[in-house]
Amino acid sequence: MKKIILDIDSAGDDILALLYAALNEEAELLGVTTVLGASGSLQQATWVALNTVALTGKNIPVYAGAGEPIGVSQSDGDPVNFDEELRWKFGERLDKFNEPAEKPDQKPENIHAVDYIIDMCRRFPDEITLVTTGPLTNIALALEKAPEIAALAKEIYVLGGCFSIHGNITPVVEYNIFADPEAAKAVFHSAFDITLIPLDVCENNRYADGMMTRDHLADMRHGGGGNVADYIIEKFPIYIDIWREYFQLGGFPMDDVITVAAAIDETYCTYTDKVFVDVETSGTLTRGQTIAFTGMQINKYAMREHKNCRIARTLNGKPFMDNFVETIIKKK
Repeated sequence: MKKIILDIDSAGDDILALLYAALNEEAELLGVTTVLGASGSLQQATWVALNTVALTGKNIPVYAGAGEPIGVSQSDGDPVNFDEELRWKFGERLDKFNEPAEKPDQKPENIHAVDYIIDMCRRFPDEITLVTTGPLTNIALALEKAPEIAALAKEIYVLGGCFSIHGNITPVVEYNIFADPEAAKAVFHSAFDITLIPLDVCENNRYADGMMTRDHLADMRHGGGGNVADYIIEKFPIYIDIWREYFQLGGFPMDDVITVAAAIDETYCTYTDKVFVDVETSGTLTRGQTIAFTGMQINKYAMREHKNCRIARTLNGKPFMDNFVETIIKKK
């Protein structure tokens, strides 16, 4: 059973990832750390995380982390808060989308997320699996403060980037990397053993069997429901409809859940050989672009020998979604 720390920015699929990680019998979710990202504020990210933990009935601590990126903040581009463009179609149903969190009963821990990550890597050398589904700010700050954690952590699974399909911010840039390119660059230049889950296997209709549809919500309902299933059934129809309408996808993409699932059972995906992945930190359209050092080029780059990242190439979507639904409906 893997010891997991889940680092999230608490947008829609982060909620699903947290529920899945907390309820999965093959994982030991030690703690949740929050970071500024798609949810819009660190308080929102932290309150959503706390309320989601409460829904599971588990005693999982939540640690608030970085409230601003390492690099220059980029105000344009947000793959979550675009809903008003669809108000004409969905009307008041959009009120259930990315709702402001209610103040939770549980409080976040007094320790900063960065210090918690460092402490756990030191306490459990070669045992901690870090899973990041938001910007990499907390991990980069932890590296800056304690560089040795890259060698102490067992591995890190990162949701981010795109290679063979278009990005969701610019045509070549994915949101999590876009939100703090300097942080991502620091992580990819470190000694972490990295598995990267890009948009290629998450937001690509070739893998639509790995997206959540209304059929999956019906499966949860007919499987006996329960408080977690009922929450998803109530909250996520609008997410499914928005992603079908705006992004023309076959359902709601499960990016963050796929990342957790691969960390627990890597056989849900296939992967490239290890390569070096770098992050572009300049350019109007390219700031935040992930670049994998593959093939042969005339220019020589010493860093291409720093092969510490494998990239997910395919997703076995149906077994993944079956497992997600089964994990949720076990919680009554």
